[in-house]
This record gives sequence, C-alpha cells and structure tokens, in this order.
Amino acid sequence: MLKFSSAQPVKFPLYLRIPRWCTGASVTVNGEPVPCAAKPLTYVVLEREWQDGDTVNLRLPMEVRVQKWEKNQNAVSVSRGVLTFSLEIGERWQRCGGTDAWPELEVFPTTPWNYGLVLNETNPAASFEVVNQSVGAPLILRVPAKRIPAWKLDSLGLVGKLQASPVKSDQPTETVTLVPMGGARLRITAFPVIGQGPEAHTWAAPKPLPVSASHCFENDTVEALMKPQQPKSSNDQSIPRFTWWDHRGTAEWVEYNFEKPQKVSAVEVYWFDDTGVGSCRVPQSWKVLCRQGVNWKPVEGASGFETKLDTYNRAAFTPTEALGLRLEVQLQPDFSGGILSLKIIE
Repeated sequence: MLKFSSAQPVKFPLYLRIPRWCTGASVTVNGEPVPCAAKPLTYVVLEREWQDGDTVNLRLPMEVRVQKWEKNQNAVSVSRGVLTFSLEIGERWQRCGGTDAWPELEVFPTTPWNYGLVLNETNPAASFEVVNQSVGAPLILRVPAKRIPAWKLDSLGLVGKLQASPVKSDQPTETVTLVPMGGARLRITAFPVIGQGPEAHTWAAPKPLPVSASHCFENDTVEALMKPQQPKSSNDQSIPRFTWWDHRGTAEWVEYNFEKPQKVSAVEVYWFDDTGVGSCRVPQSWKVLCRQGVNWKPVEGASGFETKLDTYNRAAFTPTEALGLRLEVQLQPDFSGGILSLKIIE
C-alpha cells in the first residue's frame, strides 16, 4: 500500500509497473477499484489530484508458472512470482583445503537429486502445491516426481547436460519439495519431465572413463591422460596433469581400457617432475601390461622404459591385440610421481 502525505493537494501521474510474471493485477485508490488494463510489462497510470491521506493498493497475484525450454532438451523451470525454484537437496559440507581461519569447503548431496517431474499435461501448473511455512524457507512447492536411475554424476562428480524430455521412468511416484533457488547451494533448477509412450526417451547413463588409476590426487585428474596436449617440460604447471600424490615410494598403476580389441605396439609417456617446487619425481621403474580377456599380462618383446625429463619416453613391444594397457610404476623412495601426457601407438 502507498499512502500519500501532502500539506496541500497536488496533481501528478503515478506510474505502477506490472512485472512480466504477473497476470490479473488490480489497483484500488482509497479502497475503490480502478478500471485498467494491467497487462504484464505495462504501466498503470493514475493521473489525478492527490490529497493528504490518499491510499493506493496494487495487487500482484502470484501463480505457479512452468516454462518449457525447447533449446534445453524440453526441460522445464518452475517459478512463482519473482522466485525460481530448485529441488531441495540434503547437503554435506567437507573441508578440502585452506586454513582453519579460511577453510575451503566442498558440498555433496545426501539425498536423491535425479528426479523428473510428473506434470499434468494440459495444465502443468496445477501439479504443484504451494505451502507456506514458519520454519526454513517461508514458501515451498510440492510436486509429484519420479527418479531417473541412469541420470548420474559424471566422472568429475558433476551433473552433465540434460537429455531430451519426456523421459521414461519405471520408478514409483514420489512427492518432492522445491525451494527458492537463492536458498539452495546444490541446485537442480532445470527439470526433465517424465512421460510415456512413443515420444518418451530412455535416459543414457554417462559412459565410464576409459582411464583409471590406483590413486589420483583430488586436485589432479586421470582425464589429463586422454588430452592431446604437448607439455613444455616435465614441470609444466600450465596444463592438466595426473599424479599419484600423496603416495610416496609405492607401487602404483594407471590403465587405459578400449571399447573393443585394438592393435598396440608402443606407448609414450611424458613424466611429471616438479623438482624445486614439490615432491613428484620420475619413477624408479615402470613396465607395461596388456589385457586380453579378463587377465593382465606383461607385453612381449618390450624395450625402452626410460625415465628422461622433458620428453616422451617410448616403450616398444611386439604388436598385439589388446582390450587395454596398464602401466605399473614403482615410485622412488620418499617421492611421488605423475604423468602429463600418454600416447598409445598402434
């Protein structure tokens, strides 16, 4: 409500903006309705002589709105008034670095997040229950939903791109809670929509990385072994890297698995060594194994296995058909190690 205070009558136009999200806005002056076409993104203009004590009430009804995003795989977002809503997800905070005074924290989900919404096809907004509460978020929405089991975190622990809606799900219908997006730290705000029939899609689970290792430091990544990058030196800090840090003096491994048998005859390894900066060094020794079936065995006719700095170290062997290659590494005593780049040669 607006209330005027003036020592004498004054005439001027009062502009009231109707926001995009509002339909059905109405205005009263001194309790009397004002005829007006209060459409979204327009102004209601009240031009009159205003008296001391005059009051203006602008009513902006807030309805649930469901917006379909065709360019984002027909996912939907949910809003009410000025608020956009996210799925309520339980949070677990874990320290990952920093100091006691200025800690760095990561947040992980403790409740399921991979839901698609079950919406009324003719009136999607009617699927939502608006709930006012005195504890927590003052306003929440409740809506039917089904989990999408194949929608999983990717190899980096992130939620990947959405896939096309509608989505098939054989899971039971649950009621999930949506909270204002600004109050959520873990946010699913663009939702798949559950459907059935010939137009519904099967969600494809993320493919596992072909590269794995006995251990990888949390700030590094095995994906560095898949990147076609050319290191400037063994201490190149400008590109992604893989390390076994903080394992020291241990036997470690890294392996690359193929989708189908592949002919291989050599590998080239660019070792990471941060002498003068950290505690990673080239390994004490290394060897190559190949996988045929489920078993790993040493490659035949192998030679090379050098540990030179600032260059690729080539190990050649008798050409063989394999389902994967494994490098087994013995780290130097008291030191860790890593790899900047790995090439597999046919």
